[in-house]
Amino acid sequence: MTPPTPTPSPRPSPPPPRTSPHKPAPTSERTSRERIDVRVPNWIGDAIMAAPALLGLAKARPDVEWTLWAVPRTASLFEGFLELYGEGSCFSLEPLPPSFRGPRRFADLVGRVRRNAAAAALVLPPSFSSAVLHAAAGTPRRFGWPGEGRRPLLTDVGPRPRRDVHLRVQYVELAELLARRLWGRGVEPPVEGTRLPLSARALMAGEATWERTGLVPERTIALAPGATYGETKRWPSEKFSALGRDLLEKGWSLLWFGGPAERELCERLAEETRSVSLAGSLSLPESLACLTRVRAMISNDSGAMHMAQASGTPVVGIFGSTSPTWTGPVGPDARVVHLGIHCSPCFSRTCPTAIECLTGIEVSTVREQALELASQGRTGLRPAVFIDRDGTLIELVPYLRCPEDVRLVPGAGKALRELADRGVALVVITNQSVVARGEATEDDVARVHERLRELLAAEGVILDGIEVCPHHPDFGPECACRKPSPGMILRAAHRLGIDLERSWMIGDNEGDVGAAEAAGVRFVLVRTGYGRDVEPGLPDSASVADDITIASQEILSSLPTPFQA
Repeated sequence: MTPPTPTPSPRPSPPPPRTSPHKPAPTSERTSRERIDVRVPNWIGDAIMAAPALLGLAKARPDVEWTLWAVPRTASLFEGFLELYGEGSCFSLEPLPPSFRGPRRFADLVGRVRRNAAAAALVLPPSFSSAVLHAAAGTPRRFGWPGEGRRPLLTDVGPRPRRDVHLRVQYVELAELLARRLWGRGVEPPVEGTRLPLSARALMAGEATWERTGLVPERTIALAPGATYGETKRWPSEKFSALGRDLLEKGWSLLWFGGPAERELCERLAEETRSVSLAGSLSLPESLACLTRVRAMISNDSGAMHMAQASGTPVVGIFGSTSPTWTGPVGPDARVVHLGIHCSPCFSRTCPTAIECLTGIEVSTVREQALELASQGRTGLRPAVFIDRDGTLIELVPYLRCPEDVRLVPGAGKALRELADRGVALVVITNQSVVARGEATEDDVARVHERLRELLAAEGVILDGIEVCPHHPDFGPECACRKPSPGMILRAAHRLGIDLERSWMIGDNEGDVGAAEAAGVRFVLVRTGYGRDVEPGLPDSASVADDITIASQEILSSLPTPFQA
């Protein structure tokens, strides 16, 4: 049977990005701060496993510009890093060609790296070519692993890679080497449960894709039957088909995932199981965004398995010739199915024994692991309160750019502290078109937010995040983050592990109302700021409070006592 034809979506498609996410800023806009190059791994799974190390470095040194050099296959995974406005954007992305063989192409690339003028390079791929590029460009400090004749090309050499320690941990160790030798400090990235930051546009595209499929995400299990490495990493397709039929009988919907190479396989399996395939139809960020909503993922040891982990989705990883100790899914939302026969792991692309390490895995074993994960759902999700900034949290100052003009609305600190004490995440969501209008810079906005954090910290409040849209409402391509779009809410929810069904927003204008409705969170209008002018246009059933203190009391009354993540 042909997979069901997706129904048209009533929601308009997400707008195109305002500019190419890979386009470097004009020279006049490049900062004079210290710059560090990071050569990103070439494989999707490896690049995702490197993300905790990169985020840890940025957290340790947000004043450094981290330039990510990535091949097309993995570059799009890091588009979300460029939208970390609220936390102080410190990433830029430089595309690499798929291959730079040939003297002219190599010379051009060396020139690009040299012009970036980085003080150091963190070379994560273990290949000779990745190390020789930064050596030829004359990057002063070059950090990486030995092997493949690379040692003379590196100034600082880490321990030799090993397969008895998880690759995520080894990337963190390499980042530690750089941080300690350059600055005498370490990094503290999360090794488990790290979500890859996603752009607002990707998250909106993910929502639109779900609407087109007609499936209910909470009743859907994703399956990824492919693996680029070869047959020794692929559980037999007939077993995937049988598993799919079992899950359908249990009342679950199925969604088949994969890249262009898996399109034919996934479409055949979707037809056999009367389900839907998205293989080859989405970009990597859009696939990640879709995976944030599924109940669980079943995958071979492949890039898709790591994408599920990066999207916060519970995942069952099926392992044959490779080692779950080295590259397996981690954390409470992960399960591994691995026979561990005498010749496994062999890390070979071919097998003389009919791939017994995979063919011996029973459908029932995988099914029970998947159903256990699907029944428990995601662990650790917590509610949040998304708070508009101007007129809601702080006093309304048009086109605010000076930190000394930041004043909390009376009672705001106490109100937020009471919410935080109940385990609620606190995230500021703010449109700041002053940046696009040229009336303030992103640095000005960052200083305003630094002052806001200081004022709240003095009252015992630590914000979990600040999401900023710096775009103009009227000119330039439409963005996906500006309220009333839900882009900033979706972005924060993905990054912080937020349960939107239990979350709220507090705001004072129509944009806040629209963003809350589109994101599916409950809303309270405050009469401060523009609230009194907006109130007459709201339905009688709308929640309205005099200020953030009264609004927080309404929210607190809806929460269980006490909330535990």
